[in-house]
Amino acid sequence: MEKIFFILIALSFILLFIKKYNNAGLKLMIFVILILIILNPNVSLNSAKDGLNLFLYTVFPSLFPFFIINDLLMSVGIAENIAIIFNKPINRIFKTSGYGAYAFIISIFSGYPAGAKVVKELIEAKKISPKERERILTFSSTSGPLFIIGAVGAGMLKSNLLGYILYASHIIASVLNGIICNLFSKREKKDYIYEHKNTILNLNNSIKNSLITMGFISGYIIFFSVIINLLDTISFFNIISVILSKLFNVNSFSLSIFIKSLFEISNGCKLIVSSSISNKLLVISFILSFSGISILYQVKGVLYGCNVSFKKYILSKINHGILSSIVCYFICKITNINTIKFNYQININHLFVYSAISLLILILILNTFYYLCNKKTTD
Repeated sequence: MEKIFFILIALSFILLFIKKYNNAGLKLMIFVILILIILNPNVSLNSAKDGLNLFLYTVFPSLFPFFIINDLLMSVGIAENIAIIFNKPINRIFKTSGYGAYAFIISIFSGYPAGAKVVKELIEAKKISPKERERILTFSSTSGPLFIIGAVGAGMLKSNLLGYILYASHIIASVLNGIICNLFSKREKKDYIYEHKNTILNLNNSIKNSLITMGFISGYIIFFSVIINLLDTISFFNIISVILSKLFNVNSFSLSIFIKSLFEISNGCKLIVSSSISNKLLVISFILSFSGISILYQVKGVLYGCNVSFKKYILSKINHGILSSIVCYFICKITNINTIKFNYQININHLFVYSAISLLILILILNTFYYLCNKKTTD
């Protein structure tokens, strides 16, 4: 029975990648998943509960406040101030307007998919050109310190330092990814005209927009939690890993864990830490930057209707993952990671507060700097 379901799922995946038959592949996949849900109601229910718990107790508390802050910052014109300050350096490095700097700042403090949400708002406000959409996403779609340092570093790896190394590798790689992906692009030229506007803080609207986005995210988390566990019941990952292990002569168990990690990074990182995979830190670094299929589709959901190439985005995330592993390798070599002892553990609740305060302080400094510069030019 497991082999029959495996063949049907594998066939649907193959058909999805053939343009002529992708509609038939999608129908077949939906039909098979429906049958699996009917045959495994307890698995489906428990998986949905796990996904909901992950969203309510981890994702929602860490993202929702940042989403509201971002919406308020956009409404009072702080995004424009930061864009003006960073316009020249960002244009030279990434060949985008200064709005790329604002998206990058929000993303590195908030995490997935905050960068995509900022890009969507910039698109809707017509602040960035169509070409800039994909360019900004190459360096402004990152995980946040709360997850990498707190959950993965302190929680899973039992080491703050390893969390900081992963986070540093992740951010450095995102910058390198933006430079490499935009190497042959033309520079965006944008002239900023500062206008004194009577801005109104609409907290109700900010909360409503943030809740709608969180609704999209929760749907994808719960859906993929169910799908992954249903595929696990038919030994989908085990069969795939056995086939690939024979082709590439690698350990099938380690390969199975890696494939699962490509679907969802939270449980994936847990599995990698508890496994016998060699060079765990490099594998985790890749997974965090690739972000996983679940988050990829969260980003796609957030950017729905924005005319952004999803294929290009996936390719840029693969590049990000590879670069992150390379950077992580060199950081480990430089710091001689094996000789360091880890004792102190950071409190994840404190880390959330530190991230929020750091973001607000940075925004305050940049905004103050902008007004001081603007005052000198007007005087």
